[in-house]
Amino acid sequence: MRTPPAHILFALLMTVSSLAVWAQNDQCDGGALKTHDAFLYGRFETRMSSTQGSGIVSSFFLYNWDLNCNWPAAVNEIDIEMTGNLGNSVQFTTHHPYLTSVTDIVPTPFNPHTTLVDYAIEWEPNVVRWFINGEVTTFFTHQYIEQLMHPMRIFMNLWAVENLDWTGEWDPTAMPGMSRYDYVKYYAYTPGTGNAGTSNNYTLEWVDDFDTLDATRWDQSEDGSVGPLCTFRGANVEVVGGELQLTITEPNPVVPTRPVTFGVDASSLPLAPSDVVYVAGGFNSWCANCDALSDEDGDLVWTTTLNLPLGQHEFQYVVNGWGGEVSQPQLASSCDYNPCDEWTNYGISVEEEMQHAYVDLHCWNTCPLCGDLNPDSCPADLDGDDFIGVNDVLMLLGEFGCSTDCTSDLDGDGVVAIGDVLDMLGMFGEDCP
Repeated sequence: MRTPPAHILFALLMTVSSLAVWAQNDQCDGGALKTHDAFLYGRFETRMSSTQGSGIVSSFFLYNWDLNCNWPAAVNEIDIEMTGNLGNSVQFTTHHPYLTSVTDIVPTPFNPHTTLVDYAIEWEPNVVRWFINGEVTTFFTHQYIEQLMHPMRIFMNLWAVENLDWTGEWDPTAMPGMSRYDYVKYYAYTPGTGNAGTSNNYTLEWVDDFDTLDATRWDQSEDGSVGPLCTFRGANVEVVGGELQLTITEPNPVVPTRPVTFGVDASSLPLAPSDVVYVAGGFNSWCANCDALSDEDGDLVWTTTLNLPLGQHEFQYVVNGWGGEVSQPQLASSCDYNPCDEWTNYGISVEEEMQHAYVDLHCWNTCPLCGDLNPDSCPADLDGDDFIGVNDVLMLLGEFGCSTDCTSDLDGDGVVAIGDVLDMLGMFGEDCP
């Protein structure tokens, strides 16, 4: 067994890629998919073939994506990986808090890049087992296993890195490449009552045969770059002929963009007729007098629309450039886009499936919302039936008093209270646009 530095690098990159401002990596476009749900223990199966080529990594793994600001204390990960520089081996790894990891590289009689193979992970409180074609291949019971205690999502990634001791020298001539997944199965850990897996300790919960890409199960969002080489693209994730296909390709020379409407309510400021509100962010190198907003109708809501590349963008609003009034959230507040760092920025994630993106319309220098920039939005339609009715009122009342992750906080003040009820009643009986 060994602990390759590249695995520690990947754990770092998994976290940073979910937090960083968008960056276009110029060596390759890769594919990534993860479940919306996270699972505590269980059996996880797939049939897949990986991608051949030095520097390329194919994977099926579990990861604590929802660790929020608890990195590296809450790092949990269980991997099945194939590196494209090795033709007859599979790598099994566990990652633990504070970047401890243990790896076993197992020789195989087959080439995982050319053969569809059944793989499985069994994760219990004190053991992790890996299977190839139904047979136990290796298992870990080392001292760190009990630290794998956080719910983890299922991931499938295809990416590249140059690490001579792990993946070998990056070979761009290996593109295009494809990893194929025939199915994914999830079994809950049900000791004593199950009917599958080791000691019948597991119960099948669902099977995805990839007849379609189920958006209720899988998150295809663009989570930015991984490593110094690849950018994850939604276009590199497809379901074709009853299988999931992740591809690694030469980077698209045209960076996809979407129109993004920015806006802020500046009614609390004593603005002079000559004052101008600007938006400054990573997308314009934090230039505070480059992208001006306007208030053409005089309602003190300043807006502008910019074309931005897909990915995550952080920003602030300023009056007359740096040195003037600044609108930014409080550190670690509900609208601090990355509460885990020392910066206080608003933010938005621009996804490939969006036709037009709208930032939240905040009151100046606060988190509460002062309206909605999207003319087609209908925030009071809680049940999604395009009508504000009794069911929506009942759903709001069911969350009355909520102050954390509330879906019924219509006025954006961080709590479901009487103001939200009044907003709902003011829209009662209306059709959504």
